[in-house]
Amino acid sequence: MLPNFKYSKSVLNKDDIDLIVSGIQGFASIDESSKIKTLLAKLRLGQEDKLLLENDIIIDFTSWNHKNTTIEKIKIIRSAIASRRLLELEYYSNKGYSKRTVEPYKLIFKEEYWYLFAYCTQRQDFRVFKLNRISKLLLCERTYTERTDYEIPVLQSTFSNGVGQLVTVRMDKSYEFLAIDFFGQSNIREENNSLYISFYTEYPEWIVSTFASLGDKAEIIEPKTLRDDIKVFLEQARKQYE
Repeated sequence: MLPNFKYSKSVLNKDDIDLIVSGIQGFASIDESSKIKTLLAKLRLGQEDKLLLENDIIIDFTSWNHKNTTIEKIKIIRSAIASRRLLELEYYSNKGYSKRTVEPYKLIFKEEYWYLFAYCTQRQDFRVFKLNRISKLLLCERTYTERTDYEIPVLQSTFSNGVGQLVTVRMDKSYEFLAIDFFGQSNIREENNSLYISFYTEYPEWIVSTFASLGDKAEIIEPKTLRDDIKVFLEQARKQYE
């Protein structure tokens, strides 16, 4: 935005500006720079009649448990993207621990998590890294040439539609709030005080660990392979307490 820029009320009305302010406020939750605060002040204080005061939407991107580390990671990543500098990171995935050197391209916020979309020099391909799983992050002096042959990925839910393995589960009515969080109310069928949901997933191991943690309040109905997997999972967990 140019230093002497002034918005025209004939172009943007109060509802338009309220949406803009909400978005900037959300961004301010992860960027404590004076530039953001100054911009918000300029938008809230209209030049003529204080058009902008407060709005009814509050967006907060900070994490419940990782506020400081998440903000610091985002700062480092944004700096790397702006200067086209490589990042070295230590990462924990379902395959274990690894060290990576990446070319950062985009920060993505999906539902409740932040992700880094980057080109991994070890894998020679683009990858998506969950920020919470990055333990160490180092901004390198080495730079990279921006690639253009990529598309921003569409992140899929654990319960994707029509992709992967078809799973049917039963959940106790007392866990309806959790079922709605996971699947959405429109995907739940109620029968005999139980909730039934059918969905597709590409992450069966997540289904096993998640539904095992719900104890007798949830059951995997099908497929049989996942029922067998959860039996093994629970038996191994039981042995921990012998």
